Amino acid sequence: MDIHLLNALGITDCAIFRSTTSLQCLTPDVSWLHKIVSLDDDDKIKPDAFSSIFLNDFMTDANDIWQNDSVFTLSSGFWTEEVENESLHLEALAINSGKGEHFLVIKNVESQYEEKQKTLQAARELLLSHHEIVGQHEYIRQRLDKTLLKNKNYEKLVPPIKQAIHHLDTGVVILDKDRETVLDNKSARQLLSCSRSNDSANRLKHLLEDVSVPDTFLPTLIEKRSAWQGELYWQPTENYEVWLQVTIHPVIHDNELTHWVYLLTDISHIRNKEESVLSATGMDSLTKIANRNFFNSYVQKLVQEEVNFALFIIDIREFKKINEKLGYHSGDEILKSFASRLQGFVGNSGFIARIGSNEFSIVKRTDTFSGVNPLDYAQDMKKKLVNTYTSLHGTESNLGINIGIACYPEHGEQANVLLRHADIALQIAKFQGKNVILEYSDMLHRQHQSMSELESKLRTAIENDQLALFLQPIVDLQTGKIVKCEALARWKTEDGSYIPPDVFIPLAERTELIFPFGEWLVEEACNAIDKLTEANLDIRLAINISGRQVTDLVLLHQIQSSLKRRAIDPRHLSIELTESVFIDSLDTVSVLLNELRSMGITISIDDFGTGFSSLVYLKKLPIDELKIDRSFVSDLEENTDDQAIIQAILGLAKNLNISIIAEGVETQEQQTFLVDNACTYAQGYYFDKPMSIRDFVEKLR
Repeated sequence: MDIHLLNALGITDCAIFRSTTSLQCLTPDVSWLHKIVSLDDDDKIKPDAFSSIFLNDFMTDANDIWQNDSVFTLSSGFWTEEVENESLHLEALAINSGKGEHFLVIKNVESQYEEKQKTLQAARELLLSHHEIVGQHEYIRQRLDKTLLKNKNYEKLVPPIKQAIHHLDTGVVILDKDRETVLDNKSARQLLSCSRSNDSANRLKHLLEDVSVPDTFLPTLIEKRSAWQGELYWQPTENYEVWLQVTIHPVIHDNELTHWVYLLTDISHIRNKEESVLSATGMDSLTKIANRNFFNSYVQKLVQEEVNFALFIIDIREFKKINEKLGYHSGDEILKSFASRLQGFVGNSGFIARIGSNEFSIVKRTDTFSGVNPLDYAQDMKKKLVNTYTSLHGTESNLGINIGIACYPEHGEQANVLLRHADIALQIAKFQGKNVILEYSDMLHRQHQSMSELESKLRTAIENDQLALFLQPIVDLQTGKIVKCEALARWKTEDGSYIPPDVFIPLAERTELIFPFGEWLVEEACNAIDKLTEANLDIRLAINISGRQVTDLVLLHQIQSSLKRRAIDPRHLSIELTESVFIDSLDTVSVLLNELRSMGITISIDDFGTGFSSLVYLKKLPIDELKIDRSFVSDLEENTDDQAIIQAILGLAKNLNISIIAEGVETQEQQTFLVDNACTYAQGYYFDKPMSIRDFVEKLR
């Protein structure tokens, strides 16, 4: 028997019998077989000679199905044999080919049994085990019949293997060393949506590309001489999506790669069943840690027992961007790694759970903190969790997190109150920025209430068109004329007071309100351009785009649609982005900006000089204009460092043929310095404050 082929499918852990007048073992060398059966010199056994009572009963049913001609496979399910002070976990299959050939397969399912015990998902393990057997037989049949096995000693295996698997559903594809199709079966072609046999190799290539498998993946399998088995989500077309159990195995013979073996099984229904079973047992199907329901019950139990503890809620910031950039499969791998790191940090001293798509929680008894307070513990945890993660496709990612903390009984004596207070601390932490950790307090509660009220009012203001667009002039320093303007949102409340944009815009950015606000801003900007054009004013108008908007390519469609609908020349519009937008999304931003610039829209970097990688952005992005941040202008008269910085920026811009706008100009001295150093444009209260569109038009007439 070709051991290389057998190892490729793990068939060495199976005992295979062919039934004629008696049962003949085709794999007599299986190490554990003698513990349940005795073979004669011809490797034969009578049906009633098994030492196992369970097997004897199973053979009664097997003989019944072998009496008719219909194609049928009978599975015993898992059972345990206690022999020689050892437990064997086994599964039996009785197969009727329908052509007079009968087979018995006994499989050692130790690994599957252990997994079954862990997940409490017996149905899934049984099914996957069955599919593994099917794949083993199909591979041997095809491989023996088509290519490798020429020795006459193997020929007797071909008919039984062929007949045993002829009607089974596992997909099998065999490729040569150059990854060209040697053979495949009907099931494989169906799973891969292939109309012809020789399409399988290309489909497999596309499968690996779609799930972002790195180029080093297959060479690593050859190097390690090992198979890979896992579950892959694949959506090759809009109308076809599937979860596949995939085994990829390089066949190595005489130190040379000869073939690739692919086994494919549709396990979509198993995944669905697994999720429901795991959910019912309190486990998260992806990370295999506790789910939200189990977590809530655990917290409730500790409260009932009056055990002092700290509760931590951990949020992975902007995880949507990771899924969009790397793919959902890589995102899932990072979530599993995150859960593993969390478990490694907490150990047995706490309880962990996944309570949302990108939210995790820890419950830790107060008496296990070993002298540190919850805030210090969370800081140490953060260092562990934000270290670099490597995705399946080889990309490295550094996660940003936020943590909210609440302690029992200080911050609540009921489970639901405690959870709400931890979440309040988390929300304020997220508002303050990346990697912020906060413990609940009355002050945070009041702050959260104010933010919630403001958010509700802002939502109403956007829906009821209560915001207004003001324009601040941008002046040509050589001529003193207004040649551009910046559009600034203003929010006037019912009592007549104004809420500053540095208050409500950050609030919008940290909620879903930034998207309807962005849509409103684009529409109002186009309205303003229309009015300027009607007044025969050739003025370019700039709008500010937030980080969350710019990573969503829906923004591009909104701008294109609004300009086209109003027949506006795109050269009248400018887009301003702050450097902070680029930090985590440079590739996405680059795509968007190149599309906008190709339309004729001007691209500006706002607050230039306040970030960390300004020169990198100038090199990689299509930038037309820089706006010097007002922090460098405000003390310009007295601060020589600011003067030097501005002179350096102006020199750089001149060499790169980039325009410069200085923001926050408020004095004659500041203007004089900028003019003397050949700054082109300026903006600030020295020239004019923001004004309504009507007042702006009147001023320029």
